[in-house]
Amino acid sequence: MRECVCWLLLRSGLITPEIVQSLLPWVNSPSENHRVTSTAFLAQLMSDPMLREKKFLKPVLHILEEKSQDRNSIVRQMAVRGLGNLVYGAPEKVKKHKKFLMVILIRALSDPFSSEVIGESMKAVAKVLKELKEKDIGSSFRDLTQEIRTYFDNEDDALRLWSFVLFGILARLTKRKWKGYFAEQECRATFHLCVPFLGLKRLQTAVNEHLDGTAELKPEELQVDICRHLAKENAELLENLYKSTIMYFFSRWEEIRAVAAKLAGIILEHTDRQRMKWLNLDHLLMSLQFLKKDPSPSVQLVATEVLNDICPGRVLGE
Repeated sequence: MRECVCWLLLRSGLITPEIVQSLLPWVNSPSENHRVTSTAFLAQLMSDPMLREKKFLKPVLHILEEKSQDRNSIVRQMAVRGLGNLVYGAPEKVKKHKKFLMVILIRALSDPFSSEVIGESMKAVAKVLKELKEKDIGSSFRDLTQEIRTYFDNEDDALRLWSFVLFGILARLTKRKWKGYFAEQECRATFHLCVPFLGLKRLQTAVNEHLDGTAELKPEELQVDICRHLAKENAELLENLYKSTIMYFFSRWEEIRAVAAKLAGIILEHTDRQRMKWLNLDHLLMSLQFLKKDPSPSVQLVATEVLNDICPGRVLGE
């Protein structure tokens, strides 16, 4: 209701610099109602061109920064909304204040008391990101990606939705510098979302140990743990994984051919041979021999290493 009144006043042209100045003391009032009303007004003011015409931008930005940490959650929500509204009131100023905006909005993403503040911050980040390029985000890219990822499995439907929306926006922004890092984050996110559906608690615990935190992901160690747990908990699923893996020996992308060969070797190494009745070892060896002649040196190297690790003579002699 407060925002509607503010919007009508702004549209009617009745707001003067004097009125704005008279409202500024309210933002520090001991009355929560006054703080909410004045911050809501400033949030709406941020979307109006008069913001830059009357030179209110800098003082209002600093007020909203302060109010983003107010003890009242509605005040914090309105402050964050106002920062996002800069995109409408002065879009050409977004890049100039990008670091200032991202620091505040990323902090608001971890608001400990209000999902409304978090949701408002997500919406504001989405607005701001659409005005920026990958190089503009800088080091905030890492912090933002990690913070967003924590909401993929949140109980709040709206927060889950907006986390995926933001992840999609970041994916479109990623060009060069952060491409590898973002690909790793996508891998982490995919595992976090998919592993629970397998219904294998010990496997899920093992996978989470690899994915939680900010340490660099080590794919081979993750693959080894997955194969070990599948061998103990669900041999049929491991068999399906193996059959799917060898199909990628003939992928058009050399990186996938190399990874598939490596994973096949890991499956073989960490599975009890007595349970490998589904394994057609001759077919595997023939396929790996074929990969030894692959046009890609990296694929050739992996295929050779896997062949040396398999020890086929001992397996075939059983």
